Amino acid sequence: MTQTRSPIVLMYHGTPNAQPESHYSLSANLFAKHLRYLQQEGWTTVLFKDLQNVKTLPEKSVVITFDDGYEDNYSGAFLPLMGLGMKATWFIATDCIGSHAHWLGKPSTQTRMLTGERLLEMHTAGMEIASHTCSHPDLSALSADQQQLELSKAKAVLEDLLSTQVSSLAYPFGRFNADSVSVAEQTGYRMACTTRPGWFDSEPNPYMIRRIAIFSGDSVSTLARKLNFADNDVSWKKMTRYYANRVWDKLIHSI
Repeated sequence: MTQTRSPIVLMYHGTPNAQPESHYSLSANLFAKHLRYLQQEGWTTVLFKDLQNVKTLPEKSVVITFDDGYEDNYSGAFLPLMGLGMKATWFIATDCIGSHAHWLGKPSTQTRMLTGERLLEMHTAGMEIASHTCSHPDLSALSADQQQLELSKAKAVLEDLLSTQVSSLAYPFGRFNADSVSVAEQTGYRMACTTRPGWFDSEPNPYMIRRIAIFSGDSVSTLARKLNFADNDVSWKKMTRYYANRVWDKLIHSI
Protein backbone atom coordinates (compact mmCIF):
# COMPACT_ATOMS: atom_id res chain seq x y z
CA MET A 1 0.00 0.00 0.00
CA THR A 2 1.41 3.40 -1.01
CA GLN A 3 2.18 5.81 1.79
CA THR A 4 0.47 9.19 1.66
CA ARG A 5 3.57 11.12 2.64
CA SER A 6 4.19 13.67 -0.07
CA PRO A 7 5.10 15.56 -2.17
CA ILE A 8 7.60 13.48 -4.06
CA VAL A 9 9.58 14.59 -7.13
CA LEU A 10 10.36 12.14 -9.95
CA MET A 11 13.14 12.62 -12.52
CA TYR A 12 12.69 11.41 -16.09
CA HIS A 13 14.75 12.11 -19.20
CA GLY A 14 14.01 10.88 -22.73
CA THR A 15 10.80 9.06 -23.72
CA PRO A 16 11.57 7.45 -27.10
CA ASN A 17 9.29 5.10 -29.00
CA ALA A 18 12.27 2.82 -29.64
CA GLN A 19 14.48 1.01 -27.14
CA PRO A 20 16.12 3.70 -24.96
CA GLU A 21 19.79 4.35 -25.71
CA SER A 22 20.33 5.86 -22.27
CA HIS A 23 19.97 4.23 -18.84
CA TYR A 24 18.04 7.34 -17.82
CA SER A 25 15.48 7.25 -20.63
CA LEU A 26 12.17 5.39 -20.48
CA SER A 27 10.24 4.09 -23.47
CA ALA A 28 7.13 6.07 -24.34
CA ASN A 29 5.01 2.94 -23.87
CA LEU A 30 6.31 2.37 -20.34
CA PHE A 31 5.93 6.05 -19.46
CA ALA A 32 2.27 5.87 -20.47
CA LYS A 33 1.86 2.95 -18.03
CA HIS A 34 3.47 5.05 -15.30
CA LEU A 35 0.96 7.82 -15.91
CA ARG A 36 -2.01 5.46 -15.78
CA TYR A 37 -0.71 3.99 -12.52
CA LEU A 38 -0.33 7.43 -10.93
CA GLN A 39 -3.84 8.34 -11.98
CA GLN A 40 -5.34 5.06 -10.75
CA GLU A 41 -3.62 5.40 -7.37
CA GLY A 42 -4.96 8.90 -6.82
CA TRP A 43 -1.76 10.89 -7.23
CA THR A 44 -2.16 14.52 -8.32
CA THR A 45 0.53 15.90 -10.63
CA VAL A 46 1.75 19.37 -9.70
CA LEU A 47 4.48 21.59 -11.12
CA PHE A 48 7.87 21.98 -9.48
CA LYS A 49 7.19 25.67 -8.86
CA ASP A 50 4.01 24.69 -6.99
CA LEU A 51 6.26 23.38 -4.20
CA GLN A 52 6.81 27.01 -3.21
CA ASN A 53 3.33 26.79 -1.66
CA VAL A 54 3.46 23.19 -0.52
CA LYS A 55 0.78 23.56 2.18
CA THR A 56 -1.85 24.19 -0.50
CA LEU A 57 -1.16 20.93 -2.38
CA PRO A 58 -3.26 17.74 -2.26
CA GLU A 59 -2.23 14.96 0.11
CA LYS A 60 -0.79 12.73 -2.62
CA SER A 61 1.13 15.15 -4.83
CA VAL A 62 3.81 14.11 -7.30
CA VAL A 63 6.04 16.33 -9.44
CA ILE A 64 7.02 14.76 -12.76
CA THR A 65 10.20 16.40 -14.04
CA PHE A 66 12.14 15.93 -17.27
CA ASP A 67 15.78 16.92 -17.55
CA ASP A 68 17.45 18.31 -20.69
CA GLY A 69 14.43 18.66 -23.03
CA TYR A 70 14.53 15.82 -25.55
CA GLU A 71 12.48 16.05 -28.73
CA ASP A 72 10.85 12.68 -28.05
CA ASN A 73 9.29 14.17 -24.91
CA TYR A 74 6.75 15.94 -27.10
CA SER A 75 4.97 12.83 -28.39
CA GLY A 76 6.20 10.46 -25.69
CA ALA A 77 5.35 12.57 -22.64
CA PHE A 78 3.70 15.93 -23.30
CA LEU A 79 0.83 14.60 -25.43
CA PRO A 80 0.05 11.65 -23.08
CA LEU A 81 0.11 14.03 -20.10
CA MET A 82 -2.31 16.36 -21.86
CA GLY A 83 -4.57 13.46 -22.73
CA LEU A 84 -4.90 12.52 -19.06
CA GLY A 85 -5.21 16.08 -17.76
CA MET A 86 -1.83 15.84 -16.01
CA LYS A 87 1.15 18.19 -15.94
CA ALA A 88 4.93 18.18 -15.59
CA THR A 89 8.05 20.35 -15.43
CA TRP A 90 10.82 20.42 -18.03
CA PHE A 91 14.34 21.57 -17.17
CA ILE A 92 15.91 22.90 -20.37
CA ALA A 93 19.57 23.36 -21.34
CA THR A 94 19.04 26.51 -23.41
CA ASP A 95 22.14 26.27 -25.64
CA CYS A 96 20.75 23.00 -26.98
CA ILE A 97 17.22 24.12 -27.85
CA GLY A 98 16.46 22.76 -31.32
CA SER A 99 19.85 21.02 -31.43
CA HIS A 100 21.42 17.95 -29.76
CA ALA A 101 22.50 16.93 -26.28
CA HIS A 102 26.25 17.39 -26.83
CA TRP A 103 27.19 15.72 -23.53
CA LEU A 104 25.81 12.39 -24.80
CA GLY A 105 28.42 12.10 -27.54
CA LYS A 106 27.52 11.15 -31.11
CA PRO A 107 24.17 12.67 -32.22
CA SER A 108 21.23 10.35 -32.77
CA THR A 109 17.47 10.62 -32.97
CA GLN A 110 17.37 10.23 -29.19
CA THR A 111 19.74 13.15 -28.55
CA ARG A 112 17.61 15.65 -30.47
CA MET A 113 16.21 18.46 -28.37
CA LEU A 114 12.89 20.27 -28.33
CA THR A 115 12.59 23.45 -30.38
CA GLY A 116 11.61 26.84 -29.02
CA GLU A 117 8.23 26.53 -30.73
CA ARG A 118 7.51 23.24 -28.97
CA LEU A 119 8.56 24.66 -25.61
CA LEU A 120 6.29 27.66 -26.04
CA GLU A 121 3.40 25.36 -26.98
CA MET A 122 4.00 23.22 -23.91
CA HIS A 123 4.21 26.28 -21.65
CA THR A 124 0.97 27.66 -23.09
CA ALA A 125 -0.69 24.29 -22.39
CA GLY A 126 0.15 24.56 -18.69
CA MET A 127 3.49 22.78 -18.41
CA GLU A 128 6.39 24.38 -16.55
CA ILE A 129 9.48 25.14 -18.64
CA ALA A 130 12.41 25.74 -16.30
CA SER A 131 16.19 26.10 -16.30
CA HIS A 132 18.89 23.46 -16.64
CA THR A 133 21.61 26.10 -17.31
CA CYS A 134 22.85 27.05 -20.78
CA SER A 135 25.48 24.47 -21.69
CA HIS A 136 24.73 21.68 -19.21
CA PRO A 137 28.08 21.89 -17.35
CA ASP A 138 29.24 20.35 -14.13
CA LEU A 139 28.59 23.44 -12.01
CA SER A 140 30.81 22.19 -9.20
CA ALA A 141 33.80 22.52 -11.54
CA LEU A 142 33.08 26.17 -12.40
CA SER A 143 33.91 29.41 -10.60
CA ALA A 144 31.11 31.38 -8.99
CA ASP A 145 31.25 33.90 -11.85
CA GLN A 146 30.99 31.17 -14.47
CA GLN A 147 28.04 29.66 -12.65
CA GLN A 148 26.37 33.05 -12.45
CA LEU A 149 26.65 33.42 -16.23
CA GLU A 150 25.22 29.93 -16.86
CA LEU A 151 22.25 30.46 -14.53
CA SER A 152 21.41 34.06 -15.39
CA LYS A 153 21.69 33.62 -19.17
CA ALA A 154 19.54 30.47 -19.21
CA LYS A 155 16.90 32.21 -17.12
CA ALA A 156 16.90 35.23 -19.45
CA VAL A 157 16.65 33.08 -22.60
CA LEU A 158 13.66 31.14 -21.27
CA GLU A 159 11.89 34.22 -19.92
CA ASP A 160 12.28 35.92 -23.30
CA LEU A 161 10.96 32.84 -25.11
CA LEU A 162 8.01 32.23 -22.79
CA SER A 163 7.21 35.80 -21.68
CA THR A 164 6.96 34.61 -18.08
CA GLN A 165 9.12 34.40 -14.95
CA VAL A 166 11.31 31.31 -14.59
CA SER A 167 11.87 30.40 -10.94
CA SER A 168 12.91 26.72 -11.03
CA LEU A 169 16.32 25.17 -11.67
CA ALA A 170 17.86 21.69 -11.87
CA TYR A 171 21.62 21.21 -11.54
CA PRO A 172 23.09 19.32 -14.55
CA PHE A 173 24.36 15.85 -13.65
CA GLY A 174 23.07 16.58 -10.15
CA ARG A 175 26.41 18.25 -9.39
CA PHE A 176 26.65 21.49 -7.45
CA ASN A 177 28.47 23.17 -4.58
CA ALA A 178 27.92 25.95 -2.07
CA ASP A 179 28.47 28.57 -4.78
CA SER A 180 25.72 26.97 -6.88
CA VAL A 181 23.20 27.37 -4.09
CA SER A 182 24.19 30.99 -3.43
CA VAL A 183 24.25 31.93 -7.10
CA ALA A 184 20.87 30.31 -7.74
CA GLU A 185 19.30 32.45 -5.03
CA GLN A 186 21.13 35.61 -6.11
CA THR A 187 20.11 35.07 -9.76
CA GLY A 188 16.42 35.01 -8.89
CA TYR A 189 15.56 31.33 -8.74
CA ARG A 190 13.19 30.34 -5.95
CA MET A 191 13.92 26.60 -5.87
CA ALA A 192 16.41 24.13 -7.32
CA CYS A 193 16.54 20.36 -7.40
CA THR A 194 19.29 17.81 -7.15
CA THR A 195 19.49 14.11 -7.97
CA ARG A 196 19.71 13.07 -4.32
CA PRO A 197 16.80 10.77 -3.43
CA GLY A 198 14.27 11.40 -0.68
CA TRP A 199 10.97 13.02 0.16
CA PHE A 200 10.44 16.73 -0.46
CA ASP A 201 10.25 17.46 3.27
CA SER A 202 13.50 15.62 4.01
CA GLU A 203 15.49 18.62 2.72
CA PRO A 204 14.83 22.05 4.30
CA ASN A 205 16.98 23.98 1.81
CA PRO A 206 14.79 25.02 -1.18
CA TYR A 207 17.87 24.98 -3.42
CA MET A 208 18.64 21.32 -2.68
CA ILE A 209 15.27 19.63 -3.31
CA ARG A 210 15.50 15.84 -3.58
CA ARG A 211 14.28 13.76 -6.54
CA ILE A 212 13.79 10.09 -7.34
CA ALA A 213 15.47 8.92 -10.54
CA ILE A 214 13.50 6.82 -13.02
CA PHE A 215 15.61 4.42 -15.10
CA SER A 216 14.97 2.68 -18.43
CA GLY A 217 13.94 -0.64 -16.93
CA ASP A 218 11.65 0.70 -14.22
CA SER A 219 8.36 -1.19 -14.41
CA VAL A 220 5.12 0.00 -12.85
CA SER A 221 5.85 -2.12 -9.78
CA THR A 222 9.28 -0.47 -9.49
CA LEU A 223 7.62 2.94 -9.71
CA ALA A 224 5.20 1.91 -6.96
CA ARG A 225 8.10 0.98 -4.67
CA LYS A 226 9.93 4.22 -5.45
CA LEU A 227 6.81 6.19 -4.54
CA ASN A 228 6.53 4.22 -1.32
CA PHE A 229 10.17 4.48 -0.20
CA ALA A 230 11.38 7.67 -1.94
CA ASP A 231 14.59 5.93 -2.96
CA ASN A 232 16.42 5.14 -6.19
CA ASP A 233 17.32 1.61 -5.09
CA VAL A 234 14.15 -0.40 -4.49
CA SER A 235 15.51 -3.76 -5.57
CA TRP A 236 13.86 -6.82 -4.05
CA LYS A 237 17.12 -7.61 -2.26
CA LYS A 238 17.03 -4.25 -0.50
CA MET A 239 13.29 -4.51 0.18
CA THR A 240 13.72 -7.97 1.72
CA ARG A 241 16.50 -6.67 3.95
CA TYR A 242 14.33 -3.68 4.96
CA TYR A 243 11.37 -5.81 6.03
CA ALA A 244 13.61 -8.37 7.72
CA ASN A 245 15.15 -5.59 9.81
CA ARG A 246 11.68 -4.32 10.78
CA VAL A 247 10.62 -7.78 11.91
CA TRP A 248 13.86 -8.19 13.88
CA ASP A 249 13.37 -4.79 15.55
CA LYS A 250 9.86 -5.77 16.61
CA LEU A 251 11.12 -9.05 18.04
CA ILE A 252 13.87 -7.31 19.98
CA HIS A 253 11.48 -4.71 21.44
CA SER A 254 8.95 -7.36 22.39
CA ILE A 255 11.41 -9.23 24.58
